[in-house]
Amino acid sequence: MKKRNRILSVLLCAAMVAGLAGCGSKNDSEESGEKDGKIKLTFSTSVYVEEPHQKAIDALLEAYNKKNPDIEIEVLGAGYDGYWDNITNEIQSGTASDMIQVYPENISTYQALKPEGTFVNLDDYMSDDLKSKLTGQDMCTVDGQTLAISSYAWGTTGIFYRKSMLEEKGINPDDIKTLDDFRDACLKFTKDGGYATGIVSGTHAFTVSEWNRLVARPVSGGLYFPNGESEPYTADNVNVNCDANVWAAQWWQDFILKDKAAKLVTDKSDVREMFWNGEVPFCMDGPWFVGMTSDDVLEDTGIIAQPDIVYNGETYKPNPTNYPLVTMINKDCKHPQEAYDFLEWMTTDEAQAIIADCGMIPSNTDYSTSDEYIKNHELEYKIVDFMQNNYTTLIADPNIPQLGEISQIMLDACQHMFSEQGADVKSEMDDAQSKIEEVMNK
Repeated sequence: MKKRNRILSVLLCAAMVAGLAGCGSKNDSEESGEKDGKIKLTFSTSVYVEEPHQKAIDALLEAYNKKNPDIEIEVLGAGYDGYWDNITNEIQSGTASDMIQVYPENISTYQALKPEGTFVNLDDYMSDDLKSKLTGQDMCTVDGQTLAISSYAWGTTGIFYRKSMLEEKGINPDDIKTLDDFRDACLKFTKDGGYATGIVSGTHAFTVSEWNRLVARPVSGGLYFPNGESEPYTADNVNVNCDANVWAAQWWQDFILKDKAAKLVTDKSDVREMFWNGEVPFCMDGPWFVGMTSDDVLEDTGIIAQPDIVYNGETYKPNPTNYPLVTMINKDCKHPQEAYDFLEWMTTDEAQAIIADCGMIPSNTDYSTSDEYIKNHELEYKIVDFMQNNYTTLIADPNIPQLGEISQIMLDACQHMFSEQGADVKSEMDDAQSKIEEVMNK
């Protein structure tokens, strides 16, 4: 099968272009954000390298340009792993894009890179009515300021399955209610040396996040801090090596090394390819997966909610992260009103219908709950149903400036635990706890 999550050619960031072009001052029109009589804006995102997002974003820009021929918007981006470091470097060097798309938990980290703050406060731009309609908008407030708008799309995760493969093994997907049920189903595919799914083990954030949202956070309430990653964000409130998180890490390691139910890979695209090629029956993913998958495979694809977890005799509901893509406006932007006008236009029905083709769920609830959307995106809409009927309150990483540092500490620990070497779980979690306490004490 053709690789769906192919890497596309994207434009280099402004700083790289300047470096390759040689040192030279910008002319007055470029400095003012204008060129050839048009207002020029730049928009950076980590998802443009994925085919469904590239298609949707290109269509958005084409539609907006027809309405506003005096506005030119250039898309900048990089692969997921490099994108986040690029933002840091560009903000610090003054070459960052006018509009920067991230996840809500990243806002504080980048806002703190400049003493006066990096992003425009959008409270004077956004109406309360609009704020109430956008999924994830409540996660965009930092220190009392609205620093981003959730005007693109969001998603959370379920477990996709190949209907024919489960039927062959006599597995009814409706019977997979708990994590133990899921494990039992997976073990039916390992008897002849096969695998039930793939697990990312490497430098990608999935090394932490997939284990975290499927097993750890449902039983612990928070990988970094308890009670849904809530305050106080202090060293003595760090939650990493609590009994529930240690149990969850041991379960995941056993699933990989003892059960041999999952194949270790370095990138999520490998898991998706295994699913598409019929090598594994399960793939934990979000609604965007639908947009990546060919029609013939979709005919053989179903989705179930992440399962409940029975731990110490109690049942815990799934609380996977809500992943809204939100966008900030750089304070260095020469035309913040025009930038905001574009981002607000993205919340309209016209734009949300285009965005739906990226596979994620459009952010405006007026559109994402409409009959039109439900009819045209039945499989993706099941994710919304899971949120309403199967999941409890979704939990995101703590939106704090230290998130980058503590995430890297946890990533290092998970690389050691969830690899072929299988480092001792308790020792790694204790070590991560100590290191994160040091960060929070700075």
